[in-house]
Amino acid sequence: MDTSSNKLEKAARRVWKSAQMFVGFHTDQKGKPREQPKLWPPKNGSASIHSDPSAQEAIVVVKAADPEAAQDVQIKLHPNRIVVRRDADMWWQGVAVDEHSVTVRMADNTIIEIRHDGSVKRRSAEDETHVEADGSIFKFTEFAEAHMTGDGVEMTCRTEDRIATITADGVVDRARKR
Repeated sequence: MDTSSNKLEKAARRVWKSAQMFVGFHTDQKGKPREQPKLWPPKNGSASIHSDPSAQEAIVVVKAADPEAAQDVQIKLHPNRIVVRRDADMWWQGVAVDEHSVTVRMADNTIIEIRHDGSVKRRSAEDETHVEADGSIFKFTEFAEAHMTGDGVEMTCRTEDRIATITADGVVDRARKR
């Protein structure tokens, strides 16, 4: 009898078909930068992580099972972070994992950062949103700044000419002094 994980594996669409490790040399033997890194597959499938990723990187290339439906992914191993990237026109283009956060770059250049304390920051060309570890939300746009406390009891909105606040004690809405 199939377990639920076996059923899930059988039902899931295969996305990846292979992975290969490479060492990417970004400079030649004289230290001159290359336009494209020279990729060398280590014989034992193991590579040290160089202290300067601009000179040398350990890279795992994961091939898509169906190139029409998915893209190959590169996993770059740096001394201070792991970077997963692809050349995507849609969805995510890169994910960076370091000691304190996971950061995702979307195809539209939106950046989403999830920090070690559970806070989340989303930055795009139009706005910036912060969800703090305590649940407080801050929203910044060209036209307004808004804030809501983590417990939802207080909300504030500031525009160029007005400030409005809702608290447990009531509502304040007035023109801002300049």
